Formats: sequence, structure tokens, C-alpha cells
Amino acid sequence: MACDRWNRRAVTRLLLGTAFLPGLAASARAAAISETAYVPLGGLEQWIDIKGEDGGNPVILVVHGGPGDAQWPEADKYAPWQKSFTIVQWDQRGASHTYAHSGGEATPDVTLKRIAADGVELAAYLCRHLNKKKIIVLGHSWGSIVAITMIQARPDLFAAYVGTGQVESWKASVQSQFDLLLAKARRDKDEAATKELEAIGTPNPADTHQYFAFSRNLFSAWAKPDQDWVAHLRAEGKAHTGEKDFADHRAGQILTGNKVLPDQVTTDLSQSARRIGTAFFVIQGQDDVITPTAAARDYFDTVEAPQKEWVAIPGAGHFAFMTHGDAFLAALTDKVRPAAIARGA
Repeated sequence: MACDRWNRRAVTRLLLGTAFLPGLAASARAAAISETAYVPLGGLEQWIDIKGEDGGNPVILVVHGGPGDAQWPEADKYAPWQKSFTIVQWDQRGASHTYAHSGGEATPDVTLKRIAADGVELAAYLCRHLNKKKIIVLGHSWGSIVAITMIQARPDLFAAYVGTGQVESWKASVQSQFDLLLAKARRDKDEAATKELEAIGTPNPADTHQYFAFSRNLFSAWAKPDQDWVAHLRAEGKAHTGEKDFADHRAGQILTGNKVLPDQVTTDLSQSARRIGTAFFVIQGQDDVITPTAAARDYFDTVEAPQKEWVAIPGAGHFAFMTHGDAFLAALTDKVRPAAIARGA
């Protein structure tokens, strides 16, 4: 099913509640597009940003990870993408600008089911608003769970799926990280850590207290580009201390992370999402230990899709789309774009 005609009653407002500037709606029909707005999704006004140099290009909806790790602070990283794609940023229910504008700590229904349903509504809106038959959806980490759930609900809206920091299951991530930390402790001759981990034996993925205790030093085992990226994020946050946007960004991460943890723990895409009704791409950092690359590959291998391709980026980790932008964009442009266009993007 193609997207329905635009419902003109779906009026949006600019960031911070201001009215549209003259001619803004018309920009969707121009060669370039730049819009920032709140759109009603699931009864809640949610922040989106649309940017691209050519309105005829395929649309990528970025479904951020975190949970709550909205991508607007990293807008400069997406600028090169805008030559070949129209990029849509979305602060999910309970995240960042949407957190501040639509409920804060009282934001209702912050669950995987509701957030994915919001995403489906947004995809349909984007098809109408941008005059597209289908769009591309890109999910990072937690966002890969959301985006897969969206595709399962409405595959007809999506010309392609792109996963990065691809989740397989919470259970697989917990076991992989445990094994990594135990091997590191033994290699480093860290007797205290070795004793602690050996006492656990086999971690219980349902015991989140156990997981957060034993994984407290996982950062030291991250890929160096990931460590550097987090250092950048911390410096960025520190530089903007006291600014409301960044305070809301942090508060939304805390709220969303707590609310959706039960959904994360029960996720097992290798069991629940083997059939994907569109082109399926995973562009994964080769050294990702947060959503372990081996588990992501295991999930990829189970998937049945009309078309699928695995792309590993050497030297990259969980944040490959940020730390290895040139290689990631090359995969998007050379592999995903033509496949998506062929499927109606």
C-alpha cells in the first residue's frame, strides 16, 4: 500500500512553538528542503527536523538509539548525507525536544510498542508530506529495535531498512559482554575482577542489577573510536552546561532509559523478527562490543528478506555512523540508495 494523501489538518509548528515562516510549506516542493516542526504522533506532539539538498532524493528517517539519544546535537555529522538523501531527525516520545515540549517526566506510554507506533505514523506522514511512496528507515542500537518493530507493522511504508549498532537480543549482548570482561580480567591478571566474574558463572540476563554491576567497567573494553566519541559527547555536554536544550536532552535519556529497560530485556529479534518485508541492510562497526558484532551477524543470517546485505566497517565500533562517517555514507550511497530507489523510495 502506498502512503495516503497528505492530511492537511496535520498542522505542525516550528521548534519552540513559533509559527511557520512564510513559504516554509512550499519548501517541500523546492529543490532543497529545511523544516523543523512538531507533528502529532500517537496523541503527542513530537519534534522532527527535515533537511536535504534535493527534494527528489530518497528520505532517510533516523531512529536514534540511547534510549533517548536524540541526534540533533550532531547535526553537522549528517550534512554530507544531505547531498544524496533527505534526512529526518526525530526526537522520540520522552526524548530531548519532545520530552520538553510534550510531558517531561509525565510523558505517557514510553514503551517500545507506543514508540514504534509513533514511528509508523511518522513514516506515513513523511510519505504524504514529502510526496514519497516509501522511505528508508535507519535504526541505531535501541533504535534498531524500534525500526524493526515499525517495519513489521507496516512494511509497505519502507523501501529499505538500515541497522547499525544492530541489536540481536539482550541475552546475547549480556553474555558476550560478560565473556569479554572475564577474558580481559584474566589477561590483565586482575584477580578481584576475575574472582567476581567467575563467582557469577553464567550471567542471568533477566537480572539487570547483576548486569549493571558486572558491566560497570565495560567502557575500558570499548573500541577506541567509541571511547573517543563518548569523550566528545561529554565535552559537548559540559560546554553547554546550563542550557535548557541540553538539560532536556539528558533528562530525556534518563526517563526513556528507565521506562524502556523492560522492553530491551525481553527483546530477541532472532526469534521475533526473522521475516523482514523490505530490503535489509546492516552496516556494523567491526569492533562493536555494545551490541556485539558477532550477535548482529547471527541475527542478520537468520533474516529472510527480499534483499539483504551485510557491511562491516573495519576499526569502527558501536558509533560507526558517527566515527567513520565517510565509510558509512559510502555504504548508504553505493548500496542502500540504489536498492531503495528500485523499491519505490
